[in-house]
Amino acid sequence: MKARTRDGERIECDEFEEGNEGIVLRGRHAGVVGYVPYDMLASVTRTRTPVDSTSLASVGYDPEEETLEIEFHSGGVYRYADVPQSVYQELLSARSHGSYFHENIRGAYDYRRIR
Repeated sequence: MKARTRDGERIECDEFEEGNEGIVLRGRHAGVVGYVPYDMLASVTRTRTPVDSTSLASVGYDPEEETLEIEFHSGGVYRYADVPQSVYQELLSARSHGSYFHENIRGAYDYRRIR
């Protein structure tokens, strides 16, 4: 998930929890990683959507940066650069998300492991 504050700061974390006066940002293994009061919050966007796949756990896309983020059931999370939004849409609608990934994304785009 991504959050953006009113002053333009971008924050990324795995999960968030709504509190009485703001959101608590959490890392899956790191616990609490931050807190943003509601009056300082500009936006919150969930970055990955769970998918029904034996290899992929969740996928997400940032259209501003054209990045595709994929979490695998093994726990690894990878971010792929310069991916057209149409590829993300095709991945979501594919009969087999894992097969689509292996045939159309893996090896076709620069990536980095983020977890």
